Amino acid sequence: LKVLGTFFSNPKEIITLGYQAIVKKRNVINYKKVLAEKYNRQQLPTVDFIDLFPQVNETINKYSFLTDTSLITDILFLKLLAKKQAPCSYLEIGSLRGESLGNVAEVAADCTSVTLSDEEMQSMGFHANYLGSHGIFLDDTSNITTYRHNSQTFDFSSLNKKFDLIFVDGDHTYDGVLKDTQTVFKLLKNENSIIVWHDYGVHCELVREEVMLAILDGTPEEFRQNLYHVSNTMCAVFMRGNFKTTFTQLQTFPTKVFNVTVNMEAFTKRG
Repeated sequence: LKVLGTFFSNPKEIITLGYQAIVKKRNVINYKKVLAEKYNRQQLPTVDFIDLFPQVNETINKYSFLTDTSLITDILFLKLLAKKQAPCSYLEIGSLRGESLGNVAEVAADCTSVTLSDEEMQSMGFHANYLGSHGIFLDDTSNITTYRHNSQTFDFSSLNKKFDLIFVDGDHTYDGVLKDTQTVFKLLKNENSIIVWHDYGVHCELVREEVMLAILDGTPEEFRQNLYHVSNTMCAVFMRGNFKTTFTQLQTFPTKVFNVTVNMEAFTKRG
């Protein structure tokens, strides 16, 4: 009855929403089809978190538990990688509140962030709250250099720099991920350098096909064998090495448990 009421009061809205749902579903189906036909796969092989880091004793700070935030395990993975790469030079594409960037900065030698400017966010229709919370957790961090510019048009050669660890978390459309992926492979410092993509998964056990296809298309052919999903995260990773892998299924039986201690304090917005 509510749906019928909405239809009669605003039929255009119902038709628009229905059309958007059909287009979204069609796009998902197409990405699955292309993955199957072009790469004969529906997911990346999964490396177990505990195989990469058997012993973990780490703290994640300034975590908001809000929309569009990386999982605790996503940030944990980045922070552990940065410690392993010490002294780590870190690049992050797409920083919102600064949660991942701020945590990695605690253990990295230097950090570079390429993220949208306020003007670009406004032109793209971002909510005012997004603009107000952009980088709020980074005020007291001295080893971060931030460039407020769209990564799709930014001149990365101007950095004159290569990186040990790169986190791609910007535009999550196919075209956006493709361009960022093609860019970051040119910025790797050496054979030990690592790339991490966020939102490879809708959650830890379900692939986001649009992002996966863009990662595969943007990765040089000789490196596609080095692409993995990391268990218990929404991340894909490029890293060289020999790893034991499986394929993730929904409702995976847990192979490890994380013990989480939570402390909370009030946060005052800057300005």
